[in-house]
Amino acid sequence: MMKDMMSGFELYQPADVDDAIQLIDRYGNRGWKLAGGYDSLDWFKNRGKGPEAVIDLEGLDALKGIRETTDGVEIGALTTLTEVERSPLLRDRYGLLADAARTVASPQIRNAGTLGGNLSQDTRCWYYRYGVDCYRAGGNTCYAAAPEAMNREHA
Repeated sequence: MMKDMMSGFELYQPADVDDAIQLIDRYGNRGWKLAGGYDSLDWFKNRGKGPEAVIDLEGLDALKGIRETTDGVEIGALTTLTEVERSPLLRDRYGLLADAARTVASPQIRNAGTLGGNLSQDTRCWYYRYGVDCYRAGGNTCYAAAPEAMNREHA
């Protein structure tokens, strides 16, 4: 498997949420929504995913932040895990969520990793990513959970 370069794609950086929605509608499954990009870049490099277009959402401030609403709390998809972890509002009213955010990855990744990206990322399992007919890919066996597995932490 060639891992030295990514396939080509068109990069879009929409100016606002409406532009992003239009691009997402136009490209459908041929488009890839990018926030922090940690998981995405591995998929592209290893050719597990080859989108026609990448829609970079990072510049959309409307998708960032934590806001109290009349119904509870709204957390934007581009809010970092560190922001979720440290939010006084979330710590006070939704402590379990703030505590959970603190347990995800390393502090460096939490500083850039977004809530939306973490909720929507595909599995990190090596067996799944490299086309093994494993449980997550429709097979009957989870090779990552086997005692001899090389990446049990991703099971």
